[in-house]
Amino acid sequence: MKVPVRRGSFKKSRGPPSCGLPLLLLIAAVQFFVIGKPFPSLLMDSRNFFNLAEEEFIPEPRVSCEFNDTRSDFCEMTGAIRVRGSTSEVFVVTPRRGATAGDVGANATWIAANATSWKMKPYTRKGESRIMNGITEFTVRLSAAGEAPACDVMHEDVPAVLYSNGGYCGNYYHDFNDNIVPLFITTRQFGREVQLLVTQKQAWWFRKYGEIVDGLTRHEAVDLDGDERVHCYRRVTVGLRSHKDMSIDPRRSPNNLSMVDFKRFLMWRYALPREHAIRTEEDDGEERRRPRLLIITRRSKRRFMNLEEIVAAAEEVGFEVTASDLMPKKGAPGEVVVGDGGQARMADASATVNAFDAMLAVHGSGLTNLVFLPMNAVVVQVVPLGRMEKLAMDEYGVPPRDMNMRYLQYNITAEESTLSELYPRGHPVFLNPGPIHDQSWSLVKEIYLGKQDVRLDIARFRPVLQKALDLLR
Repeated sequence: MKVPVRRGSFKKSRGPPSCGLPLLLLIAAVQFFVIGKPFPSLLMDSRNFFNLAEEEFIPEPRVSCEFNDTRSDFCEMTGAIRVRGSTSEVFVVTPRRGATAGDVGANATWIAANATSWKMKPYTRKGESRIMNGITEFTVRLSAAGEAPACDVMHEDVPAVLYSNGGYCGNYYHDFNDNIVPLFITTRQFGREVQLLVTQKQAWWFRKYGEIVDGLTRHEAVDLDGDERVHCYRRVTVGLRSHKDMSIDPRRSPNNLSMVDFKRFLMWRYALPREHAIRTEEDDGEERRRPRLLIITRRSKRRFMNLEEIVAAAEEVGFEVTASDLMPKKGAPGEVVVGDGGQARMADASATVNAFDAMLAVHGSGLTNLVFLPMNAVVVQVVPLGRMEKLAMDEYGVPPRDMNMRYLQYNITAEESTLSELYPRGHPVFLNPGPIHDQSWSLVKEIYLGKQDVRLDIARFRPVLQKALDLLR
């Protein structure tokens, strides 16, 4: 079946075949004298005839969805797909009326076989209603050709991926966990021949992570909220694939992509020179280089209160130590140029981290920089008080191992927490954090992440530093 679409606004135009005026006049004369049809009517019929060259072929659509995943919903669609951002709708055009989800193979158990439409929020924090309430909801509709809106822009040669840039956007960890890693999983299979359709698009975010975005697509992202046009594709994915915190399950990703592939992708985009960390036993130089340890510092909340002692202990063990928050201060050398949007800062931070062999930090977004470490590097995470061990392991313990790095976790005691200066030792904050977690995450965040700094017991922590050094041999 063929359905007319608007003329003159296609990305790729298919103009009608040329027809000379003498030929038209000859046909008109024959028609007028033989069948008595008026000339103006003939011209109209001729235009309609030639417009067939611009009509869109409507193939049988196929839809494959996953709604049982705990992290995100997504649907992959092929056929004649039309996206209208102004109404948050995706139209799967069918060659006949009355098509249902069962007809197009939408194999998600969440979608009823007789459904003709369903709703989706294309963001990767599916289980968190507090943040998902603010995510734009899209409706996917199965529509006969005459019921779907006409195309304004045709994109025949490029597929599209539709997702939300809202949610926790702006938090360094969530920028990677909720956007960048899922984008990599979902789009890398297309080799940059893919267009991003973005709702709740943050322009500054696309500037800050421009190197990464440009490595995933050579096409300009479409701001769906500010675009009144109907964009038409042969293949569209709504939502992003997301497997686990800051990591990838190769068994579930297209082409078996892994976090090692992601690390190498970042090395390519930021031109990072070191793929592997130092191996001290293989360094036979006359002056053997000491392994380099980067201590990520924080300006507030979960700070190292005895940083100088920690640095001294690490140097005594055998590290060359640098402490940095990786955020250039105002007026300092290397200050980010106004209007840069953070792109230069990202390049500087990635190059800085890549020069080290080990990283030490208290649980927090600064540990996200571990993605720029060379392989075989060592990550040491200091976990604050408050039953935070599992969260710390999920967010920053699993990813290093998936990137061929080593991981050490140090759980502090009550004596090493500044909460001991705010609450008596018999307080539930120390004795029973469970009910606080059960009550609300906001309370956990306020107490354990917002009021707590750490003062490491150097005698207790020194073996961890030694273990980190040993792992580099």
